[in-house]
Amino acid sequence: MSNPAAVWTEHRTPQGRPYWFHTIERRSVWEKPSELKTPRERALEATPWKEYKSGERSYYVHSVTKQSTWTLPPELKQILDQYPADGSAASPASTGTPSYGNNAHSPALAQSANNAVPSPFPATGHLSPLASTPMSSRTPGALSPNPMSRASGSNTPLAGSAAPSFNPAGSARGSNMAQSMSGAIELNFKGDKEAAEAAFIQLLEQTGVDIDWTWETTMRTIITNPLYKALKTIAERKAAFHKHIDALRTKRAEEAAARLEQLKPQFKKLLTSDARIKSYSSFATAKKFLGDTPVWKKNTSETEAKSVFAAAMGEIRQAEQEAETKLRVRNKEMLLALLKTFEADVFTRWRDAHRTILESQEYTEDEHLGAMDTSDMLAVFEELMQSIEKDAEAAKRAEADARRRKERQNRDAFRALLKKLQAEGQIRARSTWGEVFPLLKDDPDFVRAVGQPGSTPLEMFFDLVDDLDQELERQTADALQHASKAGHQVTPTTTEAEFLDWTAGCGVPDATLRQIYSELVAYLAEEEQRKQAEERRRLERKHRHRIEDLRYAFKKIDPPLDLDASFQDISARVSDLPEYKDALADDERIPEWAWDKFVRRQRDKLAEADRTDSESRKRKDPPAPNGTASEAAPTQHAATAQPKRARRDDESEPEEGEV
Repeated sequence: MSNPAAVWTEHRTPQGRPYWFHTIERRSVWEKPSELKTPRERALEATPWKEYKSGERSYYVHSVTKQSTWTLPPELKQILDQYPADGSAASPASTGTPSYGNNAHSPALAQSANNAVPSPFPATGHLSPLASTPMSSRTPGALSPNPMSRASGSNTPLAGSAAPSFNPAGSARGSNMAQSMSGAIELNFKGDKEAAEAAFIQLLEQTGVDIDWTWETTMRTIITNPLYKALKTIAERKAAFHKHIDALRTKRAEEAAARLEQLKPQFKKLLTSDARIKSYSSFATAKKFLGDTPVWKKNTSETEAKSVFAAAMGEIRQAEQEAETKLRVRNKEMLLALLKTFEADVFTRWRDAHRTILESQEYTEDEHLGAMDTSDMLAVFEELMQSIEKDAEAAKRAEADARRRKERQNRDAFRALLKKLQAEGQIRARSTWGEVFPLLKDDPDFVRAVGQPGSTPLEMFFDLVDDLDQELERQTADALQHASKAGHQVTPTTTEAEFLDWTAGCGVPDATLRQIYSELVAYLAEEEQRKQAEERRRLERKHRHRIEDLRYAFKKIDPPLDLDASFQDISARVSDLPEYKDALADDERIPEWAWDKFVRRQRDKLAEADRTDSESRKRKDPPAPNGTASEAAPTQHAATAQPKRARRDDESEPEEGEV
């Protein structure tokens, strides 16, 4: 077997920093290889304490707890005492023969690194790792000057510690360990994290780590074992530890569940076979009566006995509850069937129904119905009443639906009647209800539609007429547009023949065109009269003073003018009046307007005077003894009334709008 330390050669950078070069793998590292380290260096590296410098003074940091101290920790002091610097103490590797992978290594191979064969290559005969190693093959640990990030060396166990047996044959990879010249075991998984984790978990199993172990206790126990360094970081080790603990808990739980399933049927049979044990009995009561039985003694502990008892008792209670529920459902169904045989309706009361149930033969002969709770009986009765009410509501809804359906049919029949009258020409646009009512008042469809909810016959008639009016307006617009395109304009003097000739070919029936013509001509005539009346009122307002002057002059003519005469008859008598000439100069129609207004006002005054005289005579003259008025009353009244009329004639007429 070749010496593993012989493949390493030591070199120094121009700054004096040492590094080591592997002649076979052609790689260089800043950290001293494990094969070249002394037992003392390996022992110091295996501890969680690391030494650092602060100037010329050293301090120590615990890599797990992050505790720092200026004094030398006891663990390091023990190692320094056991492994002096001169190497006089015995190597821990020589105190026993470690076994790794079922391979026993002879103590003769456990040599100190100080006795190793020196490197045959001079220190100056090789380049530095920065020059001889390609950039792609350099590892971060080889270039980092930080000692916390460099790759760690061997994990040689302390003297007196037993190294566990690890068989890498179970891994998918090849062997992950090598033996140094000093006899120490070097772990090199080369990135195989699964194998490294398996090795660390095997270390935990061999150490006897149980579910009640803490991470601190486990670390103190395994930290000196070489397999502790199978995983490189604390986080990976702690994750593997928790994985192992979880696996143990799962395994224990599965074993407990399997044992529970095995013991539960026996416990259930034991508990049900003893009449002293009820479903509500406690664990202490069951233990008192059954604690000496062979089945009970199969439990390994009190806790297991309680778990098995609780599981078996739970099944017993569940079975009893299911039986009670089944019996309760059966009683409710029988009672509901019994209630349905009675003549119950929505007005049936619980008191009467309960008395009928208790007196029935089915209730007295059934052994289970007699033990039925009253609340359950009341619940069944309520269920029955809800069903009856639901059926009654459904019947009402069906009746209402039928009534609404009949009302809709009546309305549809009346609309059909209106359509029939429309088709016969008896209902047209602009038709009134007074014209159509005599035609349908005795029709059965009209009689059925009267008085029911919804649209009334009058509303349906107006809906139809409104539609016809809209259609007539549309047809009128089409006819006028057709005539306008032909260059014709409808006026009040347009004849029906001309209108029909102008609108021929517009798509409107002749009967409708005649109706349009009559309505259009009537409308235009009314519009013309309205315009003339408006024009006359406008001119009268404009010539109001001329009209009033001439009307006042008519009053002064003596003898008075005859109110029944026409304007042509009186024109000769008033033509010489200055007011007449002024009015005629403005507009030749003013004298005639003034005469019309004069006649109208005079007649109104005479009618008012007669009415006043009549009222005064009734109020002042007492009736004669023979029921006739006195003869002097008319004479006196005439004497008194004449001056009033004369005074009114002398007064000026009020202007228009003053009365």
